[in-house]
Amino acid sequence: MCATAEQSAYHSEIKRDQYAFPVRTICLMRSEPMDIIFAMDIRGGVVVKGYRGDRERYEPIERHSKICTTSDPLNVVDAIKPRRTYIADLDRILGSGSNSLIIRRIGARTKTLIDIGIRRLDDVREAERIGDTAIIGTETGRLDVIRAAQSMRIAVSIDMREGSAISPDPALSGDPLEVIEKMNLYKMSELLVLNINLVGTKHGVDFDFIDRVIDVSGHPIVVAGGIKNNEDLDTLEDLGAAGVILSTAIHEEIIPVDLVR
Repeated sequence: MCATAEQSAYHSEIKRDQYAFPVRTICLMRSEPMDIIFAMDIRGGVVVKGYRGDRERYEPIERHSKICTTSDPLNVVDAIKPRRTYIADLDRILGSGSNSLIIRRIGARTKTLIDIGIRRLDDVREAERIGDTAIIGTETGRLDVIRAAQSMRIAVSIDMREGSAISPDPALSGDPLEVIEKMNLYKMSELLVLNINLVGTKHGVDFDFIDRVIDVSGHPIVVAGGIKNNEDLDTLEDLGAAGVILSTAIHEEIIPVDLVR
């Protein structure tokens, strides 16, 4: 994955004028360990277990967790005690309600990345009010919103189904590597790569794809979907991923809960 010094100088030169954040062409030693982020999907005021993005069939997390005996979001956070938590407000994403009051209260207990189905700039402002980082997911977002939010606390999520980035905006849909490379023009704290088809499955990660993602991106990459065990975590860290998002493997005690604390 690493380029030679001569290749690096060449590629850095041709990218400098094209991108605000040049593609990394030299592999550097990470000064910090990979960030392991706990995930919660909230619908109707309760935490639910995600599975392959089939949101109508999500069930309360207490039916699947070996750690939590309740699906109340605050109780789940108190049981897991995560340093940092990714929260998807499924009601907002689906346009059927809001869990903003609960999410704001969660923010007093853990650092939060909030996906509320951002569709316009006012949604980014709301996410900033209730959490630490607003996630603009391609599933609902548009490129003009990413452009308009450059001075705000944002991350971008490349949401994928069947190997393609999905979005109502043609500029953010199709070949995910092309969309990821396009994001080098914009500021963000990190870039999430979410394979919706793998959510909740523990089927593993396409490491070759993640390797290519890290090669083309100038942003810290956070991987979500399909992570099954500690070996997956080690491989992703070796590839250079900045972080991962976990839920199922934590609740089923396949990966130790202490890693998110």
